Order: sequence, then structure tokens, then C-alpha cells
Amino acid sequence: MLLTSLSLFGYLHFGSYMLTLEQLVVLRAVVETGSFRSASETLHKAQSAVSYAIKNLEADLNIRIFDRSSYRPVLTEQGKAIFNKSKMVLSQVEDLSLLGEHLSQGRESEVRLAVNGICKFDNVIKVIQKFSKKNPSVRVLLSVENLGGSIEQLLLGNVDIALAEVTDMPDQMEGVLWDKIEFYTVAAPDYPPAKSKNKLTKSDMMQYVQIVVADSSRQFQPKTAGVLKEATHWTVNDFSIKRQLIMAGLGWGNMPRHLVEDDLKAKRLVTIAYSTTINLLVDFYLLKRKDALLGPMCTELWNLFAATKAEF
Repeated sequence: MLLTSLSLFGYLHFGSYMLTLEQLVVLRAVVETGSFRSASETLHKAQSAVSYAIKNLEADLNIRIFDRSSYRPVLTEQGKAIFNKSKMVLSQVEDLSLLGEHLSQGRESEVRLAVNGICKFDNVIKVIQKFSKKNPSVRVLLSVENLGGSIEQLLLGNVDIALAEVTDMPDQMEGVLWDKIEFYTVAAPDYPPAKSKNKLTKSDMMQYVQIVVADSSRQFQPKTAGVLKEATHWTVNDFSIKRQLIMAGLGWGNMPRHLVEDDLKAKRLVTIAYSTTINLLVDFYLLKRKDALLGPMCTELWNLFAATKAEF
């Protein structure tokens, strides 16, 4: 049976059946408390009203929901199926009610966030978990971008907040320095440049394949970072694939330290002494547009992110 409509008077239509929200609330109370008497106390209703609601529900569905032959009412197999479905319906109704309350207070129903792929996602997830626990009816729309992609999404108004590396802050934006991301130049241990004990130059490296991540910008001029133009490039669209290709010995590349630390410890990867990329450090910002006023939910998410910025 599928929920097809919810009337203003608390009726639910399931095909040819018409039930009430009150009946489902009473059903849940009886099951959870274990008796009609306890349910009546929980709901602050007369026990006769509780019994009447269940009898009407059974009559409306033309099934027996409870086996009343023992001291306490026990769900029949059909009753179990109805109860499980009713929990889903009541949960949807409660979510709808909470959403209505949010909207009536001027709160957004969703927040939109763009995060660059070099981000420390463990920290992002912790913030989103905290936000969602407090605001369960607010949807979080998260897009993962590369290089200029997050800033582009923010400037175009497709997201409310961005986390991105910044070299030159756009005039239309303001932000908080959220983290600093260090890059290592890495390769598989048996990749030829990894075996060199001397500092490597451009002329040394240009003969080898460099694995790079493409800018996810759609409309703005694509950016590059740490790319050796003279080398042969293999281009991928995320850092996890880039890491796997490098570990497979198919090329070298620059990777955020936090994404390869375990690989370096386990010697699945090693750092390359390529002089132009040693100690590459990128400023990573929490960003919003100056001309776009954040709603209360976006403001709350912004404040949670700002409170978790790294100490420098």
C-alpha cells in the first residue's frame, strides 16, 4: 500500500482505504507500551478511546491487527506488516511537520556546499554530522569540485558556501582561512625518478608521465597547479584515482599530504626530490559571497565550519 495523499483533516488515503493519523498514533502507542491501558496513559486518552481507534483501524483494513487472546495484545503477522508501514508514514508526517515549522520561521529547507577535492573530509563530515543532528529536516547538498570549481559554483550562485584553495581572493568573496594543505610530490618506489638520490629538475622530470586532476570549472578559465607543462599528462577527475595510478607506477604527481600519509608510512609511495614542488603549501578557505545574505541555516553551518578552522 502506497501513501497517495494526506488531507488537511488528518486522513490518509491508501488506495480504497481511508485511515486517520490518530489511528496510526494509537497503534504505535499500543505496540510500544505493550497494552491498551499504558497507551491510554501515554496519549492522555480514555482506554475506551484507544480500543475504539484500534477496532476502527481493523475494520477499515478488514484484518485483525492484534491477537487479544493473551494478557497483553500481540501483533498478528498482518498487524506486524501494518505497524511497520505505519512507522514509515508517521516518520514522514513528522518530517513534514518539522519542515513546515522550519519554513514558517524563515529557515531554508536546504543548504548548498561546494568542497574542493583536496579537503580534509573527515573534518567536513564531523561538521555536517553536528549540523544534521540539530537540523534533521534540512537537506545538505554537497558537491565535490577540483581547483577553481568550488569558487565558480559559489560565484554563479549554485552553492551558498564553499571550501576551496585560494591564491588570490576574488573581490566578490569573503572568507576565513580554514586550513593549510601541504602537497608532496610522490611516485611508486620502483618508478625511475623515485630512485634518484639527487634533486631533480624540470629537464629530469619532463620525460616522465605526470598524473594531474582536471579543473572542474564549467564556465570559467580552467586553472592548473603544480603542472609541468613540458611533461606528458594523464588527466583524471578525482584524487583517489590519481593516487591509485601513481601507486601502480604509471606516473608521478603532487598529492595532498593527508591523502598519502599512510601510503608513505607503508612505503607504497615515496616522495620525489623535485625541487620546484618541495614544501608546496596551499591556503584553504571557508568562503561566501559578499552580495548574498546567508539564511539562518546557512549561517549556522558557516559558524560550525568557522569554529573548526585549524590553528596556525
